[in-house]
Amino acid sequence: MTTPHLSPSLRADNLVFTSGQLAFDETGVINGDIGEQTRVVIARLQQVLRPHGLDLQDIVKTTVFITNSDDFLAFNEAYAQAFGAHKPTRSTVIAGLAATNALVEIEAIAQVRI
Repeated sequence: MTTPHLSPSLRADNLVFTSGQLAFDETGVINGDIGEQTRVVIARLQQVLRPHGLDLQDIVKTTVFITNSDDFLAFNEAYAQAFGAHKPTRSTVIAGLAATNALVEIEAIAQVRI
């Protein structure tokens, strides 16, 4: 797998912007249904927020890309389970994704509390 030309996350003032996260495993492969991929993607979001001292509760906005509208309910269930009572704003787009087997990609904006 070629490394893309991007940063996993960047801080600008009191906001942290993440790049879109995909459900790659440790070997660089994406597997699983939409629920499993959503859980992996959210875990990856947590990993890229951690160096900034942030977690899911600090996310104020997500943009979600899913490949099939039929997957929306299963995606939403896994997403809601991960975020619990915290409900950041969200846009969801049906789109093709660049990675083979990818069903979901999520990018986020998180706020650093000052």
